[in-house]
Amino acid sequence: MKQPITGFHLDEENHWVADLGCGHRQHMRHDPPWMERPWILTEEGRRSRLGVELECNRCDEAGRAVAEAVREALASAARQAYEDGGMSGLCAEGRWDLALDAMRAADLTPAIRRALGQERQDG
Repeated sequence: MKQPITGFHLDEENHWVADLGCGHRQHMRHDPPWMERPWILTEEGRRSRLGVELECNRCDEAGRAVAEAVREALASAARQAYEDGGMSGLCAEGRWDLALDAMRAADLTPAIRRALGQERQDG
């Protein structure tokens, strides 16, 4: 997910780090021949990059974690409703309707919060 650069700071090893709009950070090294970023070496160069959007891998990881948590929560709700419907004597069609209703009614907030909390702990 692309995020704008909002500022820069030096890390403990004197490497420049871009501060992103999402709150994550990304190193911006000028390390020829591997990384060519001569603009990072001057205040003017860094200022010229404010607002430029970079891919934030940490945001992408968080998005994937949330998507997986939502999928698992919906699948769990559907499985449980399908099994409960079977125990109640519903036919397959009735069990399927019950599973769909359970997915529609599922509270996804706890799963999303867990996924985001896990992302913050790992980050």
